[in-house]
This record gives sequence, structure tokens and C-alpha cells, in this order.
Amino acid sequence: MVEVHGGTLFWSVVTFLLLLIVLSKVAWGPIISSLESREKEINDALNAAAVAKANAEQATSDYEKIKREAQGEAQKILSEAKLVKEKMVSDAVLEAKTKAEAETTAALQSITAEKQKAVKEITTAAIDLSIKAASKLIEKNLDNSDNRKLVSDTIDKVGQA
Repeated sequence: MVEVHGGTLFWSVVTFLLLLIVLSKVAWGPIISSLESREKEINDALNAAAVAKANAEQATSDYEKIKREAQGEAQKILSEAKLVKEKMVSDAVLEAKTKAEAETTAALQSITAEKQKAVKEITTAAIDLSIKAASKLIEKNLDNSDNRKLVSDTIDKVGQA
């Protein structure tokens, strides 16, 4: 069995207490301060991580908001561009119709003027022909068959010209 010796026990307790005092003065202070420092660093890192996470969430939220606004602006620009395109097409069609109507009106006026000119020329030619025929009839007082032949020859000559 184990025997307890009074002197050894006393010196063992005294040595333990001295070692405990020395360790508490020399080793425990730096170990505790090191642990406290490490705990503070870990807490600071956790706080920094929480702040970074909050900042990242805020940035994500801002990004989504900006993205939605940009999409809305793009839709607005597209709808405005569509309206401008439709207006341009409408204006071009209207301008083409107006131009076509103006050209048609000008062509009809030109045709009418040419028609009137042709009628005038035909009338003038008919008058000249009648005058020539009448003057030939007057110059030559011939019988009815000669008058018919003379008018027929004059009409043939005008038809050939």
C-alpha cells in the first residue's frame, strides 16, 4: 500500500504551491492575455464578417434594384423607339400619298392641256382645210361632181399629211 510520509507530503505541497504561484505570475498571465487577445481577434473577425455580409447583401439589393430600373428604362426606350418608327412610317406613307396625288394631278393637267392643244390644232386644221376647200370651190366654179372630187382630194391630202 501507499504510505504517506509527512515530510515528503509537506515538501510536495510546498513545491506545488510555489510552482502554482510562479506559474500564475509567469505563465498564466501571458497565456490568459494571449487567449483574451485571440478571443478579441475572433470576435472582431466575426463582426467584420457580419459587416461584410451586410454590405454584400446591400450591394446585391442595390444591384437588383439597378437591374430592375435598367430593364424598365430599356422597355421604355424600346416602346419610344417603336412609336417613333410607327410615326416615321406613317409620315413616309402620307408623304408618298401626297406626292403621288400631286404627280397625278400634274399629269392630268398636262394631259388636259395637251388634249386642248390637240383639239385646237385639229380645229385650226379643219378651219384651214375648210377655207382652202372653199377658196378652191370659189376659184373654180365647177359642177357638183367636180366640187365633190375637189373636197375628196383635199381631205385625202390632209389625211396623208
